[in-house]
Amino acid sequence: MSATSGRLQNKVVLVTGAGQGLGRAIALGFARAGAAVGLLDLNAATVSDVAEEVAATGAEGLALSADVSRPDDLRAAVDSLSRRFAPPVILVNSAVFARYGALADLEPDVIDRMLAVGIKGLLLACRAVVPGMITAGGGSIVNLSSVVSLRGIGYSSAYAALKGGVDALTRALSTELGPDGIRVNAVAPSAIPSPMSRSNLDELGWEERRRRNPLGINGSEEDVVSAVLFLASEEAKFLTGLVMPVDGGFTAAGMIPGVDIRKKQPVKHNHTTV
Repeated sequence: MSATSGRLQNKVVLVTGAGQGLGRAIALGFARAGAAVGLLDLNAATVSDVAEEVAATGAEGLALSADVSRPDDLRAAVDSLSRRFAPPVILVNSAVFARYGALADLEPDVIDRMLAVGIKGLLLACRAVVPGMITAGGGSIVNLSSVVSLRGIGYSSAYAALKGGVDALTRALSTELGPDGIRVNAVAPSAIPSPMSRSNLDELGWEERRRRNPLGINGSEEDVVSAVLFLASEEAKFLTGLVMPVDGGFTAAGMIPGVDIRKKQPVKHNHTTV
């Protein structure tokens, strides 16, 4: 799944949270694949910088400053993108506001903002682009989830609730929008080296994550980009309602404390007579 194949040539894409981290990497991946990219972020300065990076690939991009939790902002952004290129037929919901910590330390205003960006913002972004997708005869929506929605991980309760909601919305919207030719999927990365994850894991933390992956490696932003581009493309035309872990087997392995899953464990035979 190359991010440079041009398989999305001339498609119009809207990426939320495109100013940094995975959103930036995904936007640049679409640009290298030949798409025209709408780059939406709350931070006007950072998203303008990414637009320059998009231009350097030879693709076209449009920087859009908007708060995804505000419907008027989103409608204006989609209208601007549609006038510049065409209504987007691909939407990537990457915008997130995340905080980790003990339950007792989670302030209500932080929880409100996390849900406003990650759940309300996702719904509003979908509402803004779906009419144009229906007119175009179909489209693809890819949501950014996380492995915290698939396995219990401490000190991430609010983030887990948020990403669990993303998974539920992915399945519900895939059912609702499928008859209109719109596919809705999600990718659920494990910790990928990015500005947000680097601030939460030290060197020992990264080594522990690597040790508990069956593949024995940590992933990269490009691994997530490849998965997103695949789900957005016609190669995935029969896939919808899917939450795809991009984690090197991290969730499948169960993250068993104190067990090196890369080594064979002794087999104990218990014989029971009935």
